[in-house]
Amino acid sequence: MIKLQKKALLSLGLLLTCMNAIAIDFTTSGEGNTYNLEKLSLIERSGVSKNGDQYVIDGTITIAGTDSFKIDEGVIVEFCDGAELILQGPADLRAMNSRTRLTRHDDISYCYGINVQSPAMIEVANLDFEYVGLRGNTSVGMNVRNCSFTRHNGNASGALFLGGSGAVFQVEGCHFEFCQKAAIGGAANYFCPVTINNCSFVKNSQANGNIPQLNLTSASDITISNCTVEGDSTLNMVGGIAISNFYGYDGQHVKISGCTIRDNRYGITTLGVMDVRITDNMIINNHFETNPNNGGSGISLYDPYMKQRAYIAGNHIEKNLWGITVIGCGYVDLGTLTAWDADTDYSPGNNVFKDNGFEGALYDLYNNSTNPIFAQGNIWNVDIQDEEHIEEVIFHKHDNEALGEVFFMPAGNPDGIVSPQRHQQSDGTIYHITGLKARANGALPHGIYIINGKKVVK
Repeated sequence: MIKLQKKALLSLGLLLTCMNAIAIDFTTSGEGNTYNLEKLSLIERSGVSKNGDQYVIDGTITIAGTDSFKIDEGVIVEFCDGAELILQGPADLRAMNSRTRLTRHDDISYCYGINVQSPAMIEVANLDFEYVGLRGNTSVGMNVRNCSFTRHNGNASGALFLGGSGAVFQVEGCHFEFCQKAAIGGAANYFCPVTINNCSFVKNSQANGNIPQLNLTSASDITISNCTVEGDSTLNMVGGIAISNFYGYDGQHVKISGCTIRDNRYGITTLGVMDVRITDNMIINNHFETNPNNGGSGISLYDPYMKQRAYIAGNHIEKNLWGITVIGCGYVDLGTLTAWDADTDYSPGNNVFKDNGFEGALYDLYNNSTNPIFAQGNIWNVDIQDEEHIEEVIFHKHDNEALGEVFFMPAGNPDGIVSPQRHQQSDGTIYHITGLKARANGALPHGIYIINGKKVVK
């Protein structure tokens, strides 16, 4: 006990300086104890010192897997150069009564922050990370609520790093700003389900590499809702949201809804096999790519495996270099009014396109695939919503015989988008559900067809 008191008194005299020329590596005893920073600061050569309500972490401090950790509330935690707090056991990272700030010790400290390696679900709340990050190298996952991440130094692929394939993450009510790399990211081979709700992302990926603000690997379920993703107009390499599946695995589901995505290199891009629902978003002013051949889409869908399926409805897509671009993919539904069935999940359209293009040309929808696309019930960037005028803002089979056809009639009502039931095709033309015209005479092979605006199963 005397030794602990002497250590505490010595800590007060450190005046928040890093303790050692060579940083300490310290691991707790593993005897089933619960630690916090206060308790660690009383242990000689723990690497944690204290002065008032401020703590300094100098070195790699590991809470053993059979011990646990509870974050101190209402304090400031400073990390020295190379410092990291590793949590291998259960942990409670909630500052429920008073927020805790985690930051670097000085302006030359390049430090890591907190690395969660626990086999248990970890709760994180009301923490403010500045220059340091939170790594979720866990096999189970984390719930992160009401936290902020600012000016992360880029020592991981995201200020909030999603690690441990299969671990489930929830991120709610958090703010990310001026981070050097992505706000949220992970490794390409980590398939982590994540729900991101009511968060704001502002001017992240400041290093201006080819890294978007949200850089996610697709998983069984990814949901991004009610978020703001605002870019930096001085950066030409930083996209808004990118979700990728480089391994071609099936069963990946992505939902992006109710978000405002603006002022980025591009808005949303999906790469690889996945089922995607993009609904009710404001996707505006994502045009800071200097070469239109390399990006600048409000929404870009790409899948060389030709398996990606996309449902897109109710989005406002304005002032991007390209409105929507489709490259590869299996089936893309931007509005299938002629196949409307109350029991079937067809997009009603209701997408609004405005001022998408560059160098005097308008590109609301660019079908750079060989597949047909239904895109009915939308408002296009033309004065008259008829076939002749809409053709001017869509690139497809009409412009290049090698490409798939876009079926965009009937369009929506510019005075108020009407319900899908009011738009029915009645000219007698028969379409297969893929959009390909079927022969009107003779027996039809087995399949789903649209005949006089109704779905018919043969």
